[in-house]
Amino acid sequence: MKNKIVFKKIRLFTITIFFVILGCSSFRVMAQPVVKWVYMADAEPINWVENGIAKGIEVEIVDYVMGRLGIKVKHEFYPWKRAQKRIEKGDADCMITTPTPARFKYAVFGKENILPNYWNLFIKKGDTRMVDKIAGLKKLEDLKPFVLLDFIGNGWTNAFLKKRDGFNIYEVARLEQIPLMIASGRAEIVINSSSWINWWAEKKGVQDQIQEFDINWPWTRFHFVFMLSRKSTWVEKGLIRALDEEGKKMKKAGIWHNLLKKFKNPHGNGKPFISHLDEKYEQKNGFYTYYDSYPIYKPR
Repeated sequence: MKNKIVFKKIRLFTITIFFVILGCSSFRVMAQPVVKWVYMADAEPINWVENGIAKGIEVEIVDYVMGRLGIKVKHEFYPWKRAQKRIEKGDADCMITTPTPARFKYAVFGKENILPNYWNLFIKKGDTRMVDKIAGLKKLEDLKPFVLLDFIGNGWTNAFLKKRDGFNIYEVARLEQIPLMIASGRAEIVINSSSWINWWAEKKGVQDQIQEFDINWPWTRFHFVFMLSRKSTWVEKGLIRALDEEGKKMKKAGIWHNLLKKFKNPHGNGKPFISHLDEKYEQKNGFYTYYDSYPIYKPR
């Protein structure tokens, strides 16, 4: 009888310990920190979703740095304006984009150049008429006499090539259509991201039918940084400086340059890059006045 009582007590104790351990394990899983990252939807090769899987250079950069910090990532994709609004309202924590005064009102910026952007001119290869005309172009305003092909929702175009300012923009539904239209002669001239156009030109098999012209006009060389919503609890935890630290390590390890090369960014092949968003621009807008006052988040 006593043996049965002892056995029951032992079994009860074992079951209790099992559930205590299970509960602690569950708590650890539930307690794993999570950060919501938002991206512009359908912006291949920068970021996109394929068969339910998040892809793109921004996604791979985020996965790497967040993995190093031991933080779980939730990737969310929206139209560009909505993605930014998610950061502004505090419905999401982070994104990668250009530091501007408007965004600084609702977000804090990292300092590290996370993605260099080259905006260049593209025409159909062998179009000598356009080659001669491009030789005389010196600034964005010189593009006003031309029909510029672009895709709907391009934030850069909406900011710098406004129709009300006299620019003639013909928009198509998707970015991937642009290289095909250039190659077929249905586009007079295109000004767009070198990464975007070259990625899609190769994917569509028309890379040998397109000619690219380097330009260095105002706002054609700019960089992206990590951006963190001011309403996020991660501001005071020091996430923005931790992201920069991991970004630097990623560059030192050569991983960053390999990603640039993989996703057709010219800097990945050694092309020099000097952002027009220089130190003078940053100081004028006070982007980093309080940067050093934030702590640096450390993994648990």
